[in-house]
Amino acid sequence: MISRIEKASSEVLDEIADLVLANEHYRKESFSAYPDKRSILTALRHLSQEWTVLQTEQTLALFSLSEIQGHASVDHLCLKTPESITDFASELSNELQKAGMTDISLTTEGSLIEKLATQGFTTKSSIISFSRKVSETQFMPILPLTNPNGRDLSSLANLMYDAYAKSMLQKYASSEDAARRLREITSSRGYLVDCSFVSGAGGNYVSACFARSTSDTEANISELFTHPLYRARGLATSEVMMTMNRLSKRNYSSLNVWVDESNEVACRLFSKLKFEQTNKKVTVSRNLVRWLKL
Repeated sequence: MISRIEKASSEVLDEIADLVLANEHYRKESFSAYPDKRSILTALRHLSQEWTVLQTEQTLALFSLSEIQGHASVDHLCLKTPESITDFASELSNELQKAGMTDISLTTEGSLIEKLATQGFTTKSSIISFSRKVSETQFMPILPLTNPNGRDLSSLANLMYDAYAKSMLQKYASSEDAARRLREITSSRGYLVDCSFVSGAGGNYVSACFARSTSDTEANISELFTHPLYRARGLATSEVMMTMNRLSKRNYSSLNVWVDESNEVACRLFSKLKFEQTNKKVTVSRNLVRWLKL
């Protein structure tokens, strides 16, 4: 049975909090500002309606589930155990098919892909995690750099949409989708406005870097994007270096970022900046109607 977390009982929430605490890597990534069970329980009660629980005889998993025109997308997956991935995939697929979904995409650790292949899933895309120790540099910005503010979000959303619209990575269907993503980042508990930067002046921005804290010592680059006409000018490099400089002053020790594996430009950028690959996630997909008829 799948149910939205907002409708979960206190007992189920308690089980979910234990799942999150048992997976420190997941907690840092998805609940970084919540270090103990009490704070995680508070966070669970305020999650958006996309967050979902799968239960059989016990709670199997916590994840976010979005549904658009018959397509179900699963992310932020926290399993009871890695071995339960096949049971999870099977149970979830059955439940989604009953709800009228025609296909599913699932993002999870690369180590689980072989098991998902036995369930009829095929690889769709991959993202890579890069990390580097924070150190202060003498790098000078090419264009004026400022911290983004609320008044900039509309123009930055348009910039973000333009940055992806004509690339191979069409992440956002509209500037409204991009705006929702930026609001999600800037309203999060760990958002670091003073470590985030936009290039340009007077609202005429051409590049941006948004940073978020995942713990007292670690931070992530949540988004990094540049207008197509201003690429290959060192703007992204400037913003990442300035982010590290500011993080250094705040005693952070490491900076991390997730990059789509097909984004060769971004992968080269972070490799050039001496970030090292630390993890990989894969998005797999499956046609529910065809598979469940087999």
